[in-house]
Amino acid sequence: MYFSAAPYKRSVAVLAAAVLVLCLLQRGGGYAAERGEPPSGEYQVKAAFVYNFIKFVEWPSGERLTGDTFRVCILGEVPAAAPFEDLNGQEVLGRRLSVTMLKSPQEARACQVLFVAAPPSVRLTEVLDSLSGVPVLTIGDTDGYAKRGIMINMFLENKRVRFEINAETARAAGLRISTKLLKLASKVYGAAPGGE
Repeated sequence: MYFSAAPYKRSVAVLAAAVLVLCLLQRGGGYAAERGEPPSGEYQVKAAFVYNFIKFVEWPSGERLTGDTFRVCILGEVPAAAPFEDLNGQEVLGRRLSVTMLKSPQEARACQVLFVAAPPSVRLTEVLDSLSGVPVLTIGDTDGYAKRGIMINMFLENKRVRFEINAETARAAGLRISTKLLKLASKVYGAAPGGE
């Protein structure tokens, strides 16, 4: 039995709005980069995407999702952690988010979501090995991470943020990613025939 990520219509609209906001922020970020300044709002957008990705994923039922909290963990150096901290207390899938900064990959086994910041404080293979077979949604923001095993990865393409999905890794961990999210991805690795 799986927890439902419905209603999908509202979630798709929210994700589409986040994409629009992202495009607007990128445009401003491009001007800032020309002036040698870091792009403003980058991590607000990434945090919004993380929040919305959760709505399109189904975790296996059982002890991991009992209680009233949903643990989102951050591993690596995040230049602007405040947007992720702002997710604390937000409700998703009927539970309140609890955001935690981790010091080691082993701590991530107690999380439902792990955001691997770029560059991570540890090697990616160590992170993925520590979570092998554990239903933790891994999200990254480094080019090529989905191909290497991160389940959802945001990356830059032609000055725009896009995301790719490793459906095979998600399935191996017992997670189901909605076909609606798979269709929005720029690339899907290991997609089952007919979708998820």
